[in-house]
Amino acid sequence: MTTLLSTPPPDPALDLLLDEALLLDSPPSVHLHTPSADPSGMGVHMRCLAEGYVRRGREVTLMYWANDQAEELFAPAETHGVRLARLPHPRSTEYGARIAQDLRRHPSDVFHVHAGTGRENFDGARVAAGVGVPAVVQTLHLPWLLRNRRKRVGLHAALAPVDRVVTVSERQRATYERIGVASRRMVTVPNGVAPRAASPGRDAARRALGLTPRQPVVMTVGRLTVMKGQRHLLDAVPLLRRRFPDLAVVLVGDGHLRRALTEQADRLGVGRVVRLVGHRTDARSLLDAADVFVLPSLQEGMPLAALEAMDAGLPVVGTDVVGTSEVVEHDVTGLLVPPADPEALAASLAQVLSEPVRRRRMGAAGRRRYEEGFTDARMIARTAAVYDDVLARTGVRT
Repeated sequence: MTTLLSTPPPDPALDLLLDEALLLDSPPSVHLHTPSADPSGMGVHMRCLAEGYVRRGREVTLMYWANDQAEELFAPAETHGVRLARLPHPRSTEYGARIAQDLRRHPSDVFHVHAGTGRENFDGARVAAGVGVPAVVQTLHLPWLLRNRRKRVGLHAALAPVDRVVTVSERQRATYERIGVASRRMVTVPNGVAPRAASPGRDAARRALGLTPRQPVVMTVGRLTVMKGQRHLLDAVPLLRRRFPDLAVVLVGDGHLRRALTEQADRLGVGRVVRLVGHRTDARSLLDAADVFVLPSLQEGMPLAALEAMDAGLPVVGTDVVGTSEVVEHDVTGLLVPPADPEALAASLAQVLSEPVRRRRMGAAGRRRYEEGFTDARMIARTAAVYDDVLARTGVRT
């Protein structure tokens, strides 16, 4: 069982220093850029940074490929004072030119690229460096798990013009070190999420989902994709149902596997147990309906869904993969199981469901761990410190 827990302990003095740095008379302006077709959790991360910087007096631009998914996620940031820069398809001949044009009209001190693994190399970092942006930073949101050595070439080319590479977890960072990204170029800033705005309470959340007050409820939130591992959770449901006949397993989120997962649940005879409720804007409020949160992912960078569950005071049963293993402290805030192992997943969920006192203790410990290491304020401050360090080294700002 992995026990790598690298999140820095609370440091009020450091946090105060970083907050003061954000309140300087002329804090650096920032372009936050992604070429992603579906920014998802990465986009939530970017909006969190963008809106946090605006609150602290920065000029911020969110630059993105204006497809439907990105537009739905990023457009609301404009009401918070974030400037939006919409781009054509990343493979368009106009893509690089439009980035350069926007940076010349609206210069920024920092160009911050966000990508999954970054190997796509859609030229954002190169163009920003070419037009003279003082600091080019790139956050990688997924671990490097590709075995094809030729695909590393694209990653190294994409990172060549980048001054600093940010990873979101230590185990994720190690995957890039193994393929030749120099350790001195990288820094780890763990993901963070804002605290929930409101908590409706258990009864109200269950009514919203059509659940009864006393039935055991397992919940997961995320896109319905292979990476998130929901099919392994469904394989665990028949095993769980033997012990908990009135069990409800709620999947919040949508994606291309929705039909396949529905058919799988019917084939397993648990179609009435498994509830696929689709994409919900009130997903964080619905967490109050759950007894335990489960994250059966095959890979992660650092899962925001687990952080949100901890903020809600839920124990988390997750897979022992990159990112999740640095969020969930085994047998303290939840349990870790091998990925793609329905039997182990069912056994761990059964443990948590059958022990209410232990469940509440884990949830409380998870809430403390969230507050100590994974808040949005901490992530915003530490990312801003990366900008300041790069700018200081280039002589632009001391």
